[in-house]
Amino acid sequence: VEKRSNGEAGLIFYDFGMMDEFGPVERKGLVDFFFALYYDADAKDTCDALERLGMLRKGADRMSVEKVGQDFIDRFQDTLKSGNQWEADLSPEEKKKLNRQRRRELGEDFLSLNADSPFIFPPTWTFVLKAFFTLDGIGKTLDPKYDLTRLTQPYLKELLDLKDGNAFQTTLTRVLKRVGWRPVDFDMAITQPRRVAKIESIVTRLDKGELKPRVRAAEVERMIERNKLVQSNIFSAVLSCLFLNSAVTITTLGTNMVGAKPLTKSFFAAAVMFGLRVPYGFFVKLRKLDEYNERFGVAAK
Repeated sequence: VEKRSNGEAGLIFYDFGMMDEFGPVERKGLVDFFFALYYDADAKDTCDALERLGMLRKGADRMSVEKVGQDFIDRFQDTLKSGNQWEADLSPEEKKKLNRQRRRELGEDFLSLNADSPFIFPPTWTFVLKAFFTLDGIGKTLDPKYDLTRLTQPYLKELLDLKDGNAFQTTLTRVLKRVGWRPVDFDMAITQPRRVAKIESIVTRLDKGELKPRVRAAEVERMIERNKLVQSNIFSAVLSCLFLNSAVTITTLGTNMVGAKPLTKSFFAAAVMFGLRVPYGFFVKLRKLDEYNERFGVAAK
């Protein structure tokens, strides 16, 4: 309902133009996601739910995803506890200060996420997100104080009934998880000697050199990417000099050679083409890469 300029009420119809259906797997995954986000504030469980929903690519760098996700969850929980103190209400100076601090702490992880692109959106969830964003935009247009998250808080308690079938079962599961009395906890206690023996076997193989751990070094990856650009520019400069020397040689010594004139022009044109790629690579591509890394608090080396 909207209040018109003449004071009368007008009814507004919004047609999203699309519809889809949630299956049991999607419903269970969505409930697990909200439960991990609102109640447990656990990035690992949240990422597990996203992976079951098909929104997080399997095999992605979970360490970076979970670290960045935990930061967002912590800030989200702090916002809920603080009441009306939302980041969107901060002054531009405070936003810049907060972003600089966040980039210093999570710059490496942000770069890793941008390089890997771990998130994917199936068609079903594209419709859902568009519907949520549309509702949020409509609400904020009609009421500047509208906040979908704050409005849904009273209804989130119903997730207790949806997660394990009833609220008692969910509460009991959470209590058992805190005290360590779940069936999986008893299984780990019983199989602990076997797990220790397996760890000892792995350590022994590492000591003998039979296993070699692989570690991802984000700093090395950035250095390799930068070196590729530098080497490409050097290679273009070498080719430019080669074609230029060839053209000068033919012009000086090969005037009587058949086809010397068109060959000389071709060599000069190639020298100019590769020569122009050198400043473009150094002053455009390389500078763009350095500025991109600096935006995330990572200086070029």
